[in-house]
Amino acid sequence: MTTNKILKTLEELSESIGVSGFETPPRKLILKEIKNLVDKVWVDPLGNLLAVREGDAKHPRILLDAHVDEIGFIITHVDKRGFLRIAPLGGWDPRTLPGQRVIIQPHAVKEKYPSPVFGVITAMPPHLTSAEQRKKVIPIEELLVDIGVTSRDEAEEMGVVMGVPLTVWQSFKRLTDDTLTGKAFDDRVGCTILIEVLRRLEEAKNRVATVVFNFAMAEEVGARGARTGAFTLEPDVALALECTTAADIPGVPEYKSPTRLGEGPAITLADRSMIAHPDVVSALKRVGEKGKIRHQIKKPIITGGTDAGQIHMTRGGVPSGVVSVPSRNIHSAVSVIRLSDMVAAVDLVYGFVQTWKE
Repeated sequence: MTTNKILKTLEELSESIGVSGFETPPRKLILKEIKNLVDKVWVDPLGNLLAVREGDAKHPRILLDAHVDEIGFIITHVDKRGFLRIAPLGGWDPRTLPGQRVIIQPHAVKEKYPSPVFGVITAMPPHLTSAEQRKKVIPIEELLVDIGVTSRDEAEEMGVVMGVPLTVWQSFKRLTDDTLTGKAFDDRVGCTILIEVLRRLEEAKNRVATVVFNFAMAEEVGARGARTGAFTLEPDVALALECTTAADIPGVPEYKSPTRLGEGPAITLADRSMIAHPDVVSALKRVGEKGKIRHQIKKPIITGGTDAGQIHMTRGGVPSGVVSVPSRNIHSAVSVIRLSDMVAAVDLVYGFVQTWKE
């Protein structure tokens, strides 16, 4: 079953740790899944995983992009008692952080420390704060990470030093048959969709267009891998696969929610980083309507950005669009999505690849 493959892949990628600039573990998992489905695959100097599936040179060259990195933190200081100070890598909602469990990866900096280290984000106990202080969100720079040691020397013996990455740890769970929760859905969901599109291309022996892939690094800190990857792959058109904000919860007016869970993948019209190319938007709509694939138009709240923001300005310009899976609690410790929205996104992207510029 396709859904079983999607579930297995997403769970493995969600529970893998790979914050911006330290994407090796999820990248290795993706390489394992795609190496027999493409004609060429390699890791570029920045850490993008690039792949090519050759087709007819007479057809446009299509780029599919999803970023591998997740939001996280980097250790900026270890005090004499072994408590850690951290700085964000990517945009966190700081309201969600106190009391969260974190996973620290010393081996991302030094291979001699293979074991992860767990800790808890902590701050001044509420019993010691004033009523006014308790109303305020604690800034990230005031938070501490407690790893259970009693000194800086103990922390250093475990490889926990300045420069080591970490992120919040939440396990993958299936809340209902169609509702999934876990960490790093932004953008391991997009990576999973691209892997499934590759599987379908292989099963169908589809070699019409040349399809190139960038499993990109460092999107959460400025879409850095998207720019270099697109320059190398030289596409004629591009789609970025993402998670996007769903605010379909009590208390939020419908007009303020960019997307809704269960309504299918969202097609972007515009965001802070780009205006989607009208031809790409029209093509996606046609695929959805002709194939009776459930989809929605993301309400054009001009905020946020994606890899497409860098891709569309590469070389002489690349017509680009974005297909996103709606996600509640995005940019927090744990997100919520619908499996059916992911499956529909696979259908939509696969249809786009088959029919672009027919």
